[in-house]
Amino acid sequence: MGIIKEILGLERLTSKDLKSALLRVERDRRKAQREMKKLDQRQGRLVEQIKTARKSGDALEVDYRWEELKAIKLDRALSAREATVLNLESITVKKYLHGLERLERKKDRTSIDSLLQRIRSSGLEAKLAAEQIRTTDYLDELRAILEDSGLESGLDDYAADDPEKASFLDAIDAINSAEEQGDLASAGEREQALKQKLVESPDETERP
Repeated sequence: MGIIKEILGLERLTSKDLKSALLRVERDRRKAQREMKKLDQRQGRLVEQIKTARKSGDALEVDYRWEELKAIKLDRALSAREATVLNLESITVKKYLHGLERLERKKDRTSIDSLLQRIRSSGLEAKLAAEQIRTTDYLDELRAILEDSGLESGLDDYAADDPEKASFLDAIDAINSAEEQGDLASAGEREQALKQKLVESPDETERP
């Protein structure tokens, strides 16, 4: 991690720099997602093992698996935080890259330098380093940076024109909020309910 910090240390910012940064942050993001999946699978197996041991009255096995489950819960929370940071870094680099390519095509070096200075003076790095990451606050700051630099943020979801999309994004926000607060049980239940709803309500436009 630390892509934003790395960008802040550049004397001059080019799209080539950002493309390289994007490749690395995307690689790390996929790695973090794989790790979370492994932990989720391990957590599921432990729950089943504890259920079985509990039924058979094997208190020693229950205690042993419980301690292991607590350790995985901590690892899962740390992995979830890492994934959140990497997701936000990926969004940030993509938005910077899109804007910078436009400025490079115009050969507007002044605006490019202004963008870099605006990034340096922002609070993005501090927000990512905070103990509790506020995704909405971070994206608001990113939007302000792009708009101050004369670039379209592209972060608006236009949900008002699509009620179904608005409902879906509300559910996604609720899941993300639960995860950020460490309420993984609630986040899991909400995500499962959302997936079930998607299965039960396919897009009518895709039907023959």
